[in-house]
Amino acid sequence: MTVSLELLSRGPSRPDLFEDLVVSGSGLAATLSRWSVPVPVDVAPDPDTGLPGLDAVAEVLAAGTAAVVDVAPGLAGPGPAADWLVDLLAVAAHSGVGFGSGLAPRCTDAGQIWALLAGAVAAMTGGDVRAALASPDPAALVALPRSAREAIRDVVTCAVVPAGVEEEVAADLASAGRS
Repeated sequence: MTVSLELLSRGPSRPDLFEDLVVSGSGLAATLSRWSVPVPVDVAPDPDTGLPGLDAVAEVLAAGTAAVVDVAPGLAGPGPAADWLVDLLAVAAHSGVGFGSGLAPRCTDAGQIWALLAGAVAAMTGGDVRAALASPDPAALVALPRSAREAIRDVVTCAVVPAGVEEEVAADLASAGRS
């Protein structure tokens, strides 16, 4: 019997698309610790733009840690914040390897999470990130093979939602994924 040494160094298996995806800010560290992921780093916004600097996010991701970022301005529509979000997803898709060294975006609802997941896929595959953010296709994301869904979670590690709405947002994601 042959044993691949590569397999011996792997950590725990990665979560599937919805598994431990939606968390509150206070539950993020505990959720990530179940997957042997270090405590995430909250990346502060740049005082000039009000958005986290891409270099600061890239530094956190390169250290193998999840970067907690506010993404709502980038999801509000065309403009500099939307351009920043496209760049942010490209940085996250092409830095770090493995679950836990991705983004932990602050979101308010399932629609924002679907947009970010679709944007992550577009960033990983060279697709149109802006179009994916504007018109996510939940059914297409859910239909991806498990390895592809796990790869999405390398870019979007968890979605941080306000306390008290985690179950509601998770249920909205699950119901949209079935339609």
